[in-house]
Order: sequence, then structure tokens, then C-alpha cells
Amino acid sequence: MPPQDEAGPSETSLAGVIKHVVFHNDDSGWAVLGLATQENGELTAVGVMLAPSSGESVRLVGQWENHQRYGRQFHFSRYELLRPTTAQGIERYLGGQLVQGIGPKLAAALVEKFGVQTLTILDEQPHRLREVSGIGPKRAAAVIEAWQRHHDVHNIMIFLQQHGIGAALANRIYNRYGAQAIELIEQQPYRLARDVRGIGFATADRIARSVGIPRDDPHRREAALLHVLGSATDNGHFFLPRQQLLARAAELLQVPPELVEISLDELVKRKELAREPAENAPVYLPEMLAAEREVAQRLRDLAARADQYALGAQQVDDWQRRRASLGALPLTEEQKAAVTEALRSGLCVITGGPGTGKTTIVRAFAELGTILGREVALASPTGRAAKRLEQLTGRPASTIHRLLAYDPQHHRFRHGQGNPLPVDMLIIDEASMLDVLLARDLLRALRPEAQLILVGDADQLPSVGPGNLLRDLVESQAVPVCQLTTIHRQQADSLLVQNAHRINHGEAPYLPSGKQWRHEDCVFIAEDDPEQTAEKVIRTVVESLPKLDFSRDDIQVITPMHRGPIGVHALNTALQARLNPPAADKAQLQRGDSIYRAGDRVLQTINNYDKSVYNGDIGRIKAIHSDRQVLHVQFDREEVIYDFNEMDELELAYALTIHKSQGSEYPAVVIVMHSSHYIMLQRNLLYTALTRAERMACIVGNRQGIHKAINTTSERQRYTRLQQRLRGEASKEPE
Repeated sequence: MPPQDEAGPSETSLAGVIKHVVFHNDDSGWAVLGLATQENGELTAVGVMLAPSSGESVRLVGQWENHQRYGRQFHFSRYELLRPTTAQGIERYLGGQLVQGIGPKLAAALVEKFGVQTLTILDEQPHRLREVSGIGPKRAAAVIEAWQRHHDVHNIMIFLQQHGIGAALANRIYNRYGAQAIELIEQQPYRLARDVRGIGFATADRIARSVGIPRDDPHRREAALLHVLGSATDNGHFFLPRQQLLARAAELLQVPPELVEISLDELVKRKELAREPAENAPVYLPEMLAAEREVAQRLRDLAARADQYALGAQQVDDWQRRRASLGALPLTEEQKAAVTEALRSGLCVITGGPGTGKTTIVRAFAELGTILGREVALASPTGRAAKRLEQLTGRPASTIHRLLAYDPQHHRFRHGQGNPLPVDMLIIDEASMLDVLLARDLLRALRPEAQLILVGDADQLPSVGPGNLLRDLVESQAVPVCQLTTIHRQQADSLLVQNAHRINHGEAPYLPSGKQWRHEDCVFIAEDDPEQTAEKVIRTVVESLPKLDFSRDDIQVITPMHRGPIGVHALNTALQARLNPPAADKAQLQRGDSIYRAGDRVLQTINNYDKSVYNGDIGRIKAIHSDRQVLHVQFDREEVIYDFNEMDELELAYALTIHKSQGSEYPAVVIVMHSSHYIMLQRNLLYTALTRAERMACIVGNRQGIHKAINTTSERQRYTRLQQRLRGEASKEPE
């Protein structure tokens, strides 16, 4: 095995023999080992190691640490296998269940036959195993295969660590590529950026340099183009204009745009990128272009099926009379028109601000659909929104992901083409959060005769995922849209509702000071200094709102940015210290700059289909088990287990960005709105923040920040051509 780098100044190196494997996780590679050393006697070593086995001699590089529960142990970050050189050592090495099929008896027989050459025979002349008494053809083949896998695993780990890849990432790479990992990395290192979560272009580029790939290699330019376009997709775009794509890639590579243009043409020729003959020459990843086209066509087909589900005004009136006899408020003329329109179309969009009766409309759809004998289903993009929808309608509701039923074995939704949902009418609430890719999966799962009703507020922030579906549908004028504008009289006195509409119309909100908290549902706490703003946020959460009978679970802090004294990271740290401080009996772990404790509120940051948890889901840590390197998180409906190496999927959630809060409502919201977040402040950002509050909103910051947000409407453009496709104006074929 090639030697490892020497230990750094803060690290220690020690060598020993693995006496026993206390614990090993095959997925994460996390191992707890009993290690026998000459210098320190027997000790516990913890770290990531692929397929550790009793009897192996190892050299570990890491640091000593004092675990609060398990005492002093050695936490290694790198390791090297040390092959024994004596016959006795080789026998102990092979006899420790290192290789499947070799136990103590066979190990003794091998060493008796081959002596100190035993390991060399296994490496170079494995066919000679048949010379040992008791080894037949099948057993020899099994031992050779197991020995080769053991050899491959550790060679790959050593190779990856030599090229600066940490143990956790190395484990992911091995799980992705298996025995081909070294060959693939040496020949196509840029594939890592596409295939392995946690590796971006910069890391793949560094690895490429270390394996000898020159900076002017054409694959480097192609990888940069794919990376820039993939990053744009992550930021909500479906494509980038050709010149913008070339400029971004050239800047990343530090090469002339002309060179990048050659690579772009080559990728288009190989159909790894798609370029449409349109204004700005949009360049797509092929799968994104196909998704945008498919969604547009399916939506147009739905919208074309008007008058097939006609519901007369008399039927609506009869239903209203029955509701009135039960004490329910009648629909307004605007709402009645929306219901009638929606129930006669294959597709209908209902949009409106707070207090305009969107929830009343949803209840009406569900009741009338049932009366008409249709199978009705309700869903929302997030678990919290689905739970609220259930409470407001008294009917079952689910997330879209759960409705479509993800199948982890086949990595796809169970419901789709060939297995549609058993639903005649599907109502999606909080549709502003619905991105185009999830909409594609949803549309595939609809029966040909089913109706789709999308309900949401098109003036809120767009979805986290790519596209701006709800806004594009409303503005395309190509599908039926019902715009609700009238504020219901039962909500007309709410300052929270009034201010949301003022902000949306570009008007200054009326913001009483905190002294009037007991009389208003929307207040302002003024503070110019960012550090003091953070302290006022904490006091509002810990002291002021609980006095108004809001529990800590009722309250959510939201802020525009991640960084700074009033960003998500700093506020989460401060709120955690006050709401869930450390205790002797409370397990915790540290990842990067964050500490996680049992009892912490956490946010899922990516879709994890295997665990059935999705971006935006909020849960609470129930338990942390350092011995097994796992933690348990309780979400709304189930408990999910995470390996410690999966912690990059979670963040503390005492404070969220306003973007991450979208689609959820909370009894009380504390909104940070300060001029120091100047670059992020937009009208729809403040509007979305305010509409997250159900009963109480506290804006903490300064009026300059509020006014900057209200007066800024130049939203960051999302590159998508869905509107043109809905209107039939886009080209049919790419170049």
C-alpha cells in the first residue's frame, strides 16, 4: 500500500492491530474499533474505514478526544493498512475474519503451506490456493473473489485520501462506482461533480490536477459548462442564454470565451446540451428542456378539456343553501364564479392574496366534487402545508411526494404513466411552491379525464425548485385563471391581512410599536444596530410572545439571509443557546460550525426519497447515538434515522430563510427586515414573509429595510420559456 501523508501539527499517528470491530456501518463507513497498540495498550478508535476486520494492522492519523459518554478515544481522519511480514502475523491477520471464507483453520493451513509468501500468493498467484489440502474449485473461487474485493476497497480508499478526498466523501465515491472508482477518477474525474453529492466543480477540478489532467483539456471546459448550467438549475432557471453561459464558464475556467464556445458546440453536437433557435439562444440541459416541453403540453391538454365537467349555477346555489342551513357563510359572487369556472375545466388556477377566501374555495371544490360523485384528493408541496390543509378542510391531505408514493427500490414514483392516481379531482394548495419538475411527475400521474385545480398566491416568492409555474400560468393567459381580490369581511379588520395587501400594492404598511402588542396582530420593533436587532429577536421569541400565550413551537423566526449577525446561522446559534442549552444528560454532536442536540428543531434541506423526507420538512431531534453514529429525527408523521455522515442534509430550524419558510404558516412569525440585508430585499420577499403568519407577525429591524423591500420589484429573472410554450409560441425542436 502507498504510504499516507505524515500527521499534521495538530494530529497524532499511531499503529496497532484491530482486535475487534465494535461497530461498523456499511453505508457510511463509520467504525468503532478495539485497537491493540504497543505504545498505548488497548484503546478505542473511531472514524470512517471501509470493511475493517479483526487482525488487520493499521496506521491511523487523527486526534485524541474525550467523549462525554465513552471517555478517551482516538478519532482518526486517515488510515493506512500495514501488512504483516511474519508468518505468525500473517496467520493472525487472515484468521481474524478479514476475508469471507478464511477462518483460523484455513489461515493456519495457508501459512503452513506458503509461509511469509502467503499474501504475495493471494495477490499474484491465487490459483495456487488449490495446492492447499481441503480447498476445492468453488471454495478457491470464493476466497479469491473476497480477497480481491478487500484489496480493491482499501486501494480505492488510499488512492482517494492521497488525492485530498476525505473519508466520508471517499465512501460515497466507492458506493457509487465500486471497483471502477480509481480507473474512472483517473480518466474522467469531472464525472464526480455530476454523480456524487458533496463534490462540486472546484473539487473535481483539483482532483483532475492531481491525477495529471492539464488545464487546457477539453473535458475541463465541457465540465465547466455542465456545472454552470447545473448550478443555474439549482437556482431556479431552466436554461441560460448562450452568451451568459459562455461568460460564466470562461470566468470559472479563466480562459477566453472563444475556447468555451468550441466546447459548447461540441456538447450540443453530442446532444449533451440543447440549444433552441430563439431570442438569447437559450441553452438547456436536455432533461430540463424535455421537462419544460412536457409540462406545457400536458397543461395545454388539460386546459383544452373545458365544458366536460359543467356545473350549473343552480347546483351551486342549492349547495349554498344547504351550507347556510348549517350556519356557514355564503360564497361571494367572485368566489361562486371561481367555483363554477373550476368545476367546468380540466385545469383551473385560483390565485389571490391573504383573506380573499382561497381556503373557502378549496372546501367548496372538495364538497361539490364529492356531491358530483368524483373521487377528490387534496395535497400540498410541504408536510406542514398539508397538515394545515387537513385541519382547515376536515379532509385527508398529503404532500405531493406522498401522494405519488416514491418507490426507493426502483427510484421513481409508483404513480405515473401506466399507474395513474385513482382520483377524479386533484386540488393542490400552496401551488406557488410547486416547481416544474414536480409538476411534471404530478401531471404524469393524472388520469386522462381527471381535473387539476391549482390554488395559491402568485405574488409570493417562486418555488425553490426550477421554474415559476404558478406565475407563468397566471400570466400566460393560456389557461383558465380565477383571481380573488375581495378581502372577506371577517378578516378585513386584521392588520396582518391589511398590511400584506398594502405591501403587495407598493404601499407602506401601518406598523404599531411593540407597546400595542395586546391590541394588534402585526407590530414593529425598531432597531438600527444589527447586533441589538438579534438580541430583540431573541427576547421576542423567549419572553414577549410567550406572554401572549404562544408556545415556543408556535413561533418561527424568518430572515432574508444566511450570514451576518441577523442571518440564519447566527440566529440559530443564539436561539439554540436560549431554547435548548447544553446539559449533562443531553447528547450532542458538532458538524462544522453547528452543534446539534437532542430536542433541537431541524430542517431537511434536500429531497431524500429513500427516507421519505423532503426539502423544507421540519422535525425535532429525538435522540443522538454516538456509539452507532446515528441520530433520530421526529417529523410530523414518522421518525427518521440519519447516519452522522448524512448531517449535511439537516440544518437547525429555530430560524429559517424566508425562502425556506414558503408554503408553511405558523401561529406567530418573527420577521427580520433590516437595511443590512440590502441585496436581498424585495417586495415579494416581505410579502411572503408576512403571509407566513396565521395570528401574529412581529417585524424586527428598521424602516429603511422595510421601505427598500417595498420599493424593489425588479425580481431576479428566472430563465424559463413555459409561458411561450403554453401559448404555442416556442419552437418545436432544438438545434
